[in-house]
Amino acid sequence: MSAGDNRLEKSPEHISANRQVWAIAGPAIIANSSAPLVGLVDTWAIGHLPVATHLAAVGVGATVFSFLFWAFGFMRMSTTGLVAQANGRNDRPGMERTVVRSLVFGFSIAVGLIGLQSLLFDASLLALSPAPAISALYQSYFDIRIWSAPAVLATYGITGFLIGVKKAQAALVLQLVLNISNGSLNLLFVLGFDMGVEGIALGSLIAEWLAAVTGLVMLARYFGAVSLLTTLGERTLWTVMGFLKLAQTNGFIFVRTLLLMTALTMVMREANSISEAAVAASHVMNVFMLLISLGLDGFAYAVEALAGAAYGKGVRHDFKKWVRVTNKWALLAALIYTVGFYLFGEMVIALLTDVEAVRVEALSALPVIVWLPIVSVWCYQFDGIFIGATAAGAMMITMALSFIVFIGVVGSLTEAYGLMGLWLAVVIFSACRGLTQAVYYPVILRKLRR
Repeated sequence: MSAGDNRLEKSPEHISANRQVWAIAGPAIIANSSAPLVGLVDTWAIGHLPVATHLAAVGVGATVFSFLFWAFGFMRMSTTGLVAQANGRNDRPGMERTVVRSLVFGFSIAVGLIGLQSLLFDASLLALSPAPAISALYQSYFDIRIWSAPAVLATYGITGFLIGVKKAQAALVLQLVLNISNGSLNLLFVLGFDMGVEGIALGSLIAEWLAAVTGLVMLARYFGAVSLLTTLGERTLWTVMGFLKLAQTNGFIFVRTLLLMTALTMVMREANSISEAAVAASHVMNVFMLLISLGLDGFAYAVEALAGAAYGKGVRHDFKKWVRVTNKWALLAALIYTVGFYLFGEMVIALLTDVEAVRVEALSALPVIVWLPIVSVWCYQFDGIFIGATAAGAMMITMALSFIVFIGVVGSLTEAYGLMGLWLAVVIFSACRGLTQAVYYPVILRKLRR
């Protein structure tokens, strides 16, 4: 065990349960909150160029890569669950094999994405249909940014490992390296070197590789570089069953993520059937959803790591304790969001847009959005619980059932109540996710000894 490992692995057992939750949730909330700031910096930098086409091209590129990389977010989730369980069993070799397998798996996917880049680019043009002038600039962005795929997927796996071993502060450092370098390089390349769209793409590319290298250094400090290389060459790492378990967990979460992304895409499609103002207002509503995720994701990360470790030990009492403690804080955060949206929601809308038609549409949906935190907190928490228990199949099935309900109600509610009905369908979708997961939760408990 290296000296760096001693520093990283120190985990005082005497601290209270609440402090252990916040030791993970606090850094996670800060890390989540830093990401939107980079988007603002990018928009500000490129928005100062004389031609609006540049901003539109960056918007198309950011949308495509957010969608593409988010689809592979299962790399973070599956790694967290498997590592947390191994950590609970004090299975250090198992933790090491899991993270190395995750890196190998992610690298394989990234190579596939790079190899298919022409097809992916053509598919994105077909899906978004940007104007020819925008398409040319977007292609320059795409051709640079696609090479960040190995770094992004590696960072997902490393972040999953850090959350799984309850090192949220290290995960925060990783995220800050990514976001601060991204914002700084984009300003340098766009405003300093006048590189335009290519500058934004190059800045993101370099920042994503910097984050990946930083994460690999963290892993080397935790396990030791020699140990990682030794594990990479071991036969036990390359067993079919080892990769099959990772692939199965990832596959279930991948399908679950695609269903979620499809539902969110349908929201914009339905908004488009109402009016142009409704589409713009839905973008405003998405800001409320972003604000909710910034806080609630932190407690979901905490339950992933803490309940996941208890699940790995097979101790039901500890598992239920961490579910209870994290639920308490998550529910409190949801209540604060609900009160905040009720008191200041109109002010937030006014800050985000001064177009009267958009404000009117957004205000019509606000009474529904106010209740979204209280309703959606349960699907956030259960997602964390299921990830900690690696119940990926159940995550997929419960999402599929909720998606079917969403499809069944979204059209009729939108037609009857406009934008308010559309976002009521989103609330129902979130409620169904939490409810179906709650129904399955006792199955997870039955797998644990008393």
